[in-house]
Amino acid sequence: MNLIETGSHAPTERQVRLGLAWLTLVAILCWLVLLVGALSTGPAAVPPAQKPPEPAPYGAGQLALVFALWAGMAAAVMLPLAVRPTVLVARAARWHGAPLPRLRTALFVLGHLIPCALFALLASLMQWTLHDAGMLDESMAVRYPAALGLALVAAGIYQWLPPKHDCLEHCRTPLPALLADWRDDTWSALCRGIGHSRTCMGSIWLLMLLPLASGPVHPAPAAVLLVLAPAEIKLRGGHWIACLGGLALLAWGTRLLFP
Repeated sequence: MNLIETGSHAPTERQVRLGLAWLTLVAILCWLVLLVGALSTGPAAVPPAQKPPEPAPYGAGQLALVFALWAGMAAAVMLPLAVRPTVLVARAARWHGAPLPRLRTALFVLGHLIPCALFALLASLMQWTLHDAGMLDESMAVRYPAALGLALVAAGIYQWLPPKHDCLEHCRTPLPALLADWRDDTWSALCRGIGHSRTCMGSIWLLMLLPLASGPVHPAPAAVLLVLAPAEIKLRGGHWIACLGGLALLAWGTRLLFP
C-alpha cells in the first residue's frame, strides 16, 4: 500500500494544511528572531580614525541572544525541509495503526529541532571565542576580509564531495530511511526526527556556518541558505544544482580572496 495516498487512516487534508501552516509560522517567527536580534546586537560603529576598543566579554543575556540568533537561523532553514517527511511520518503512523499518531508526529518535529539546538550551541561557542579574542568587528563579522572568502571556498568544495551528495539523496528521498526498522513507540519517533535532521544538516552545515564569517546582518549568506538549500532538496536535478551552487560559491570566494 502506498503511504502517500490518502486512506482511511491518513490525516485529512485539513489536518495536513494545519500542520504545514504551523511549521511555516514557526519558520517565519525564527527568521523574525534572527532579524531583530541581528539588528540589536551589533555595537555602534567605530570611526575609522579611532582604534577599536577592546571587546567587552559577553554577559549572560548577550550569550542567550547569540544562541537565539543561531537557533532561529537553524530552525528557519531546517523546518521548511521537514514539511514533507513530517507528513510522511504522520501518514505512516496512522497506516500502521500506532496509538497517539499526533503525539508521534509532534515528537518527530521535536527531534528535528534537537540537532538545530546543538548546532546553535556549537556556533554560539565559536562566536563567543572569536568575540573574546577581538576577531569580530562591529557587525559581528570576522575582521579579516579573507575569512569570508575562505569560508565560501570551503563551502563550494564541499558541494562536490560524496558525503554532501549522500546526505542530499537521503533528504530528497526520505521515505526508505524513515520506514527502515519502523517501530511504533514514542522514543523511535523522536529518534527518527533526530536522525533525519542530522543527515539533512550534514548536507548544508558549511552553508549554515557562513554567517559566522560574514556576520549575521550580512544578507548574502541568508539568501544563499534560503535559495540553495531548498532548491537542492525539492527541485528535479538537485545534485546538479548543488554542484552549480558550489561553482558559484568557489567563484565568489576566490574573488574575495584575490580582489
